[in-house]
Amino acid sequence: MEKIFILLALFCLIFSCSKKDEQKTELNSGTTNQVENTKIDSYISDEDEILINSSEPEKVIERLSEKVNSENAELDEYLTYIVALTSEGIKKKITIEDLNKSLEIINKLLEKYPENYELHRLKGLTYDLKGETEEAVQHFSKALEIESKDSYIFSNLGALYRKTGNIEKAKENIKKSLEIDELNHQALMSSAIIDYREGNFDEAVKSLDKLIENYKNKEILINANLLKAKSLTKQEKYEDAEKNYLSAIGLGERAETYLDFGIFNYQIFEKKLEEKDEIKANNYLNFSEELLIKSLELESESIYTNLFLGYINQDKAKNEESEKYYKKALELLEKDQEIEEKRKQELKKEIEENIYSLTI
Repeated sequence: MEKIFILLALFCLIFSCSKKDEQKTELNSGTTNQVENTKIDSYISDEDEILINSSEPEKVIERLSEKVNSENAELDEYLTYIVALTSEGIKKKITIEDLNKSLEIINKLLEKYPENYELHRLKGLTYDLKGETEEAVQHFSKALEIESKDSYIFSNLGALYRKTGNIEKAKENIKKSLEIDELNHQALMSSAIIDYREGNFDEAVKSLDKLIENYKNKEILINANLLKAKSLTKQEKYEDAEKNYLSAIGLGERAETYLDFGIFNYQIFEKKLEEKDEIKANNYLNFSEELLIKSLELESESIYTNLFLGYINQDKAKNEESEKYYKKALELLEKDQEIEEKRKQELKKEIEENIYSLTI
């Protein structure tokens, strides 16, 4: 019996499978420079900006922790610390502890600075990252009452509405953000994601090219290159897509990057099989396996990495290995609390059928 192949929409792996995955594209708005020596947030020091742009916010946290914990920090240092807490890096994931710490600091500061719009914006962002939409909107709105010309409040709202499915409100806020700052990275990314989902791949690529050309922050560049690669894949521009995947990998080792590139190569393997070019097909299959194994080394608890390694080993008639990966994917799926239940049951059924097919 032939295996059932679950071809996921490629953007799902980063942009829509779960709230957690969505947040990876929503790095704190104030952490990057648009062009060299031009800061968005003047309160971030040159030293800390370099660390955050290098996707090392944990080093900023380490440097400022003593001052913050002893309550001897200046306002700019508190704000920088909050930015670092709510930023993702190559080695740092955003945790619930980070978000609770962020809220604790913000609430204390608001007692002293109740009209500081940046504190309200950061509070809204923190609630958004926690998945508490109403509270997030409330504090973004308060920030706008105080300062209506900050592009990142609008882009924060645009990203929030996009994630919650209110696309018209998302577009409205993204437009306002870009009218104030045409290089607002969050607005450009949100715009690109919406265009990608609506099939406007050329428009998505235009927004992503602005990010790639104007930003230094590694996380922004990785995400922009990945979504551009996916957009180019949809247009069947496979050689160009491959270049963007390689650019993303060159910016830093992330399990998701290797996973996405592995899936891309698996897709090309399937196409080459259809074209009856078995030599090239096998080359793509082997490269896909190498990439997915690398992804697994970086993140062993990935449902999709184990799933695709199950596919690959089934294609290679390595049934014992295939069954091992499928069963691991099932085990992780059972524990997962982020994938929607309907999708979860579909995946479970299809994986179980693939396991059964190994015995026929």
